[in-house]
Amino acid sequence: MYELFLRPRYAETDAQGVVYHANYLVWFEVARGEFCRALGYPYSHIEQEGYGFMVTDLSIKYYSPAFYDNEIGIKVWCEKIGRVSCVFGYQIYNKTTGKICVEGMSKHAAVSREGKLVRFSQALYDIIAPLVGRGPSRLAPLS
Repeated sequence: MYELFLRPRYAETDAQGVVYHANYLVWFEVARGEFCRALGYPYSHIEQEGYGFMVTDLSIKYYSPAFYDNEIGIKVWCEKIGRVSCVFGYQIYNKTTGKICVEGMSKHAAVSREGKLVRFSQALYDIIAPLVGRGPSRLAPLS
């Protein structure tokens, strides 16, 4: 699992200072990119190998709003990895209160520059596979 922290900027909120719902998806992407970078395998390296991660499925569950300038934590982990696809899990929470704001997942396929399904490089697979399923121990209730 990888975790990063940020403060929602004014431009990411509505007139009441509540984070606009689509920004959580942007933060999922930021966290996923930083997770790969922390593993020593940034997206730029993946692209140099001739493929990228195409989003094939995405879901998000909202629990509690995040607000302008309140520090949030973003947790990301790999839930599952196969030879041509993987699933990432996410949890965003208020760092001060610990209250979970959202949880989500994204599924990705390895796709060549020509748009064809390809296998992940063995090196990337070997780095991520041992980390599969190591997400947060406490998830939000489904109420």
